[in-house]
Amino acid sequence: MLDPKFIRENIKEVKEVIRKKRSTVDIDQWLVLDEEKTERLKAFEFKKAEQNQASAKIAQADQSERKKMIEEVSKIKEEVQKKEIELKEVTEKWYELLMNIPNTISPEMPEGDSDEDNVLVHKWGELPEFNFEAKDHMVLGKKLDLVDIEKAAEISGSRFAYLKNEAVMMQFAIVQLVFETLQNEDVIKEVIKEKGLNLSSKAFVPMIPPVMIRNDVQASIHRVFGDQTYKINGEDLNLVASAEHTLAPYHMNEVLEKSELPKRYIGYSTAFRQEAGTYGKDMGGILRTHQFDKLEMESFTDAETGIDEQKLIVGLQEYLTQKLNIPYQLMQVCSGDTGKPDYNQFDIECWIPSQGKYRETHTSDYMTDYQMRGVNAKYKDEDGKNKFLHTNDATAFAIGRILIAIWENNQTEEGKIKIPEVLKKYMGGKEYIG
Repeated sequence: MLDPKFIRENIKEVKEVIRKKRSTVDIDQWLVLDEEKTERLKAFEFKKAEQNQASAKIAQADQSERKKMIEEVSKIKEEVQKKEIELKEVTEKWYELLMNIPNTISPEMPEGDSDEDNVLVHKWGELPEFNFEAKDHMVLGKKLDLVDIEKAAEISGSRFAYLKNEAVMMQFAIVQLVFETLQNEDVIKEVIKEKGLNLSSKAFVPMIPPVMIRNDVQASIHRVFGDQTYKINGEDLNLVASAEHTLAPYHMNEVLEKSELPKRYIGYSTAFRQEAGTYGKDMGGILRTHQFDKLEMESFTDAETGIDEQKLIVGLQEYLTQKLNIPYQLMQVCSGDTGKPDYNQFDIECWIPSQGKYRETHTSDYMTDYQMRGVNAKYKDEDGKNKFLHTNDATAFAIGRILIAIWENNQTEEGKIKIPEVLKKYMGGKEYIG
């Protein structure tokens, strides 16, 4: 969430951000509630002080006066309870609106309404040229016995899949590639140098985070997907829609020393999404499923290095995608397509030959201290002052989507799939699937 003090002092800027992000939150209503909350708090504190003073006098009063004084204190106590209820009511409304006020945005972020207004930063790689009609990933997957959609539909319903044989081995080859790369400080130094950054080369800590999260914690980090999230009936738990959901609050209620920063994590988990509102969109195959596995980067920094940390993370996303030799384009996401917590966002879109277009496979979100205010995660600066941590999260690889890109860009006329050079050592040295 934004700092309420910042909102009050920068209301014009906040209103402009709301407009650019195409948000519908009523900031004027929040301002009214903010004033009302302040007044009700004053009224409550005044009446509470009156109660405390009256109670203190009882101990000093004569026995004959105490009964009357106790009755008066009881009446004051009832008024205090009433004031407290009134304060709670307005505070809940105030907080609900506060949580819907979006984060500020970077001056670099273009204004726009949808993904059609995202801006191309650059392209990388040569598009494959086939002397045959490119097959889509499901034709390849069925022919090579890599994926079974039909049996999954029979057992679990639509938007599920069984991965089989070399598809499974390739998934874990990708996991190994990511973990080894992001634990290698030499690689991180290389990307830092290439980007001209002045950052620590500290490696990422590998993690397998929980895939369930308390509802209040998920709401506090602004990563609730509404009707996209699967809720556990009868329990205060949701299934995560990405590993970042349980990585982001990892330092909840902590105060780190600035010397400990950055804290970098690479998490691997299954993710669950209802995909509500996407009926008929990417129904076939493994591009958009209810359950998928994902490698997610999460980074905690101070306020001064958060922007450069995102540049490093995008550089690492590109480094990994280039290692797989997948053509892609890097996009600067516009204001109307970015998330509520995002200060700045970039997407990588990989080339999908069967569709003849680039599809989004990675995202990188820099959220300043917007998430950490809700989970009370701080660091101590050089002056000993506690400040909220800044967070970046980003896709290393969403397994299903990158498998599609690998299979389709490396297919042969015979229907085989050439294994990317960087993955061969994890797959027994094989050259091809099929």
